[in-house]
Amino acid sequence: MPEIQAFRAIRYNLGHVGSLSDVVAPPYDVISPELQDALYKKHPCNVVRLILNRIEPGDDDEANNRYTRAARFFRNWQSEGVLMTEPDPAIYVYHQQYDYLGATYTRRGFLARMRLSRFGEGQVFPHEETMSGPKIDRLMLTAVCKANLSPIFGLYPDPERAAQRLLDEAVAAMTPIEAVDHLGVRNRLWAVSDVSIVSRLSALIGPKPLFVADGHHRYETACNYRDQVYDSGFLSPTHPANYVLMMFVAMEDPGLLVL
Repeated sequence: MPEIQAFRAIRYNLGHVGSLSDVVAPPYDVISPELQDALYKKHPCNVVRLILNRIEPGDDDEANNRYTRAARFFRNWQSEGVLMTEPDPAIYVYHQQYDYLGATYTRRGFLARMRLSRFGEGQVFPHEETMSGPKIDRLMLTAVCKANLSPIFGLYPDPERAAQRLLDEAVAAMTPIEAVDHLGVRNRLWAVSDVSIVSRLSALIGPKPLFVADGHHRYETACNYRDQVYDSGFLSPTHPANYVLMMFVAMEDPGLLVL
């Protein structure tokens, strides 16, 4: 069964970056060179510098390359207060409002950390094959940054929509943070740190299978990184490398379109 937990997220400090819309980016594997350049110009702290740092003249295989630069940005932004660590563990309710063929949809889900299991060894299932190149790329980034910089997108069955009803009630009186991305999608995020809500959500999700909709390479990379930490002798049962950041969306969510 998928074991999910709240976690202390590292988030942008809006007092430093201003508009969250200026620092968001889509998943790394859909960022073209043209979009990468536009995101670089949009804000000096856009997350593209972490998830898809540019290849620069003079790069080498060890001390100076796109991965080590991403790690330096990540460390510096934390020390400078651009990024801040949440004081309390939370799960994050996440809504995406978008338009398609003249209609407006809202995809509803939540972000949590989930204990890793290899495909075929637990309740997490793939739907596509993976290639070695992207996994090596993502493993190098993970190893130097020691962080989950992008969530995996997972689908789970919930015909009663019990999990989403629980979360809708939890955030009904809360104000979200918002960002509009380059496609005009309005992203809303609420932090839920109430331990009773998190416990009830975990009980609802635990018995269900999870299907990876997007992020197969990143999921396998997380498993490979966990194995690296294990081989180093530092993998305790509670080590963060045992987990991966996951976005959970119910298959029955009316805002979920499969095109």
